[in-house]
Amino acid sequence: MEAKKILLWLYYFAIGLMMISLPFSGYYMSVSQFLLVGVFILQGIKKQEYDDYFKRFKKPVSILLFVPFGISWIFKSLGRKFREFFHRENAPAWIFASIYLLHLIGLLFTTDFDYALHDLRIKLPILLLPLLLSTTSFLDRKGFRFLMYLFTAAVFTGTLISMGFYLTGNYSDSRDLSKFISHIRFSLLIDMAIFILAYMILKKSDIPRWPKAVMAVIALWMIAFLAIAAFMTGLVIFFITAALLIFYIVLVKQGMILKIITIAGILILFIIAVFYIRGIGKAVSHIDPVDFNSLERTTKLGNPYWHDLTNPQVENGNYVWHYVATDELRAAWNNRSHYEFEGKDKAGQEIRYTLIRFLTSKGYRKDAEGVSKMTDQEVALVEDGVASIIYVHKSNLYVRIYKIFWEYNRYQVTHNASGHSVMQRLEFWKTSRAIIKANWLTGVGTGDLEKAFQEEYNKSGSLLEKEFRWRSHNQFLAITATFGIIGLAWFLFSLIFPAIRLSKFHDFYFLSFFIIIMLSMLTEDTLETQAGVTVFAFFYSFYVFPKKFIDIV
Repeated sequence: MEAKKILLWLYYFAIGLMMISLPFSGYYMSVSQFLLVGVFILQGIKKQEYDDYFKRFKKPVSILLFVPFGISWIFKSLGRKFREFFHRENAPAWIFASIYLLHLIGLLFTTDFDYALHDLRIKLPILLLPLLLSTTSFLDRKGFRFLMYLFTAAVFTGTLISMGFYLTGNYSDSRDLSKFISHIRFSLLIDMAIFILAYMILKKSDIPRWPKAVMAVIALWMIAFLAIAAFMTGLVIFFITAALLIFYIVLVKQGMILKIITIAGILILFIIAVFYIRGIGKAVSHIDPVDFNSLERTTKLGNPYWHDLTNPQVENGNYVWHYVATDELRAAWNNRSHYEFEGKDKAGQEIRYTLIRFLTSKGYRKDAEGVSKMTDQEVALVEDGVASIIYVHKSNLYVRIYKIFWEYNRYQVTHNASGHSVMQRLEFWKTSRAIIKANWLTGVGTGDLEKAFQEEYNKSGSLLEKEFRWRSHNQFLAITATFGIIGLAWFLFSLIFPAIRLSKFHDFYFLSFFIIIMLSMLTEDTLETQAGVTVFAFFYSFYVFPKKFIDIV
């Protein structure tokens, strides 16, 4: 087999391995990049160099000289490939890769070099993938389509595995259904796969009808999975991306009637979503009327009740801190469960609070009688960390939205967001703004962001518990806090200019990916984990930079 064909197959294998690994394995993401490095080096070695070696040395002993010759070929190859990478026609690729240079420059302002080196290692794909994919490209139309099939099949398989865990019921939070990577990263991949399939289905092409029908079923399933699993970030990003893409496509089309119908349809769906969410919000805040003057003072066993009339916390319409008889409740619970009243449930929460909330949601009093009314199944639910009967009887999507409203109500009262993912982000963003205000020009440097956050939490007297004192959860705020306004400006330029220069905003695949990844950066530190940075750097490079990439749109 010719060397070119071997390199072609190795290239496809490496890219295919990346496509399969993204939903499943960080390890094989790295293996894929090592393979691409191999193709990168081998492609830069000229065939003439091989031929000259075997012409000069025909005796078997000459094989001993292969190692020094091989090293020489590698250095020559790297020289050629880097010259190709830094050619002015390849400027979009090295401008994108300069995001990594930004992190190197940030070393000038850092004091924590251990964390800085860790961060540079995580961010390495931002340098490596545009270098490899802009100089080692073999893609054609069929190859691209095959890789898209492979990626969507991998993501689809991931959703089936997650659904298997869902059906077992052996999880305490729907976000735990993503077993291989973060549920947020997984939901972004699902969004990308849905839009890839949608384009293949709707675009006129040589794909037969029956495969398109199969793709339509898979795409609909993945949308349904996002709702069933209540992956809120992925679900919200899906609907926003869909609305923006539809709006964009319709605007560039002719026909006023089509534009009006489309815009009206988007508005109707938006209104339906608003009313659905608003209804859940009302359910969270609903309070059954109570005559505070007629509250009973003792349990049926004669023990005193505690009524906290100043605490407005409610659960399923009932006040949580009315009719509480702690000692009686403790004894009754310990007789029903092996999990101690003063201990933790399976979700790591204090079980007494889980129990009190659960009893309240059932409309039971927090005493021995209330515990006696619980079924064995309900006792097991409390042990699992289920704090409300609402979480059992409603869909995961309803429950996730319900929890967000519940978190907000608690935050309004306690001003402590600990353990509540959505409300914690408000604290993260507030802390980010304080750091940016104090370091607005150049930031705190590549390695000092974690240190700056902890110092600001202490300085501001944040109520967040130490285990929840995380970083920005907004990539733009993180970049600004790390590198200042100048760094943010360069980061945005490095994202937008290459795509404009190469006219990629007219490419549906890239445009849908770009919207998804930019939206994710509003609520996540997308580039702070291996999976996140690899998804970002790989798909940006894969869609934008390959030279021999045949236009498939």
